[in-house]
Amino acid sequence: RRATLRTAAFWFILGVSITAAAPTFTWLMVGRMIVGLGVGVGEAIDPMYIAEIAPAHVRGELVSWAEAGVAVGVVLGFASSLLGVGWRTMLALGTLLPIGMVFLTTFVLPESPRWLVSHQKEDQARSILERIYPTENMVESVIRE
Repeated sequence: RRATLRTAAFWFILGVSITAAAPTFTWLMVGRMIVGLGVGVGEAIDPMYIAEIAPAHVRGELVSWAEAGVAVGVVLGFASSLLGVGWRTMLALGTLLPIGMVFLTTFVLPESPRWLVSHQKEDQARSILERIYPTENMVESVIRE
């Protein structure tokens, strides 16, 4: 899942960069299509990753917060037009969050333990679960799922 999140962020960064530097309307649309690809993949994988890594008792809440974050991002995007900066600057600033996501997926976020178990990597999954879950019985319940 981490590699997919990272790939989605790279597509998003590429698309936003093309859009911000677009010399023609055609390039602007090409950039927007690439952004759409990155956003689409990210929106499909993000809730899945959260659901796979979160304990069952908070799983729905955390996924809901992620979706609420998307709504807040849309509102902030519309509100940014009130700042009076050029459209290219606004688009270029759109690379900041995906760059942060690349950093997080590379250096901070663990791989999904459920994904690891499904790919016969139980030892790696157990190691991650022992770091993020407070009790051993939670670790074993995830491994058994």
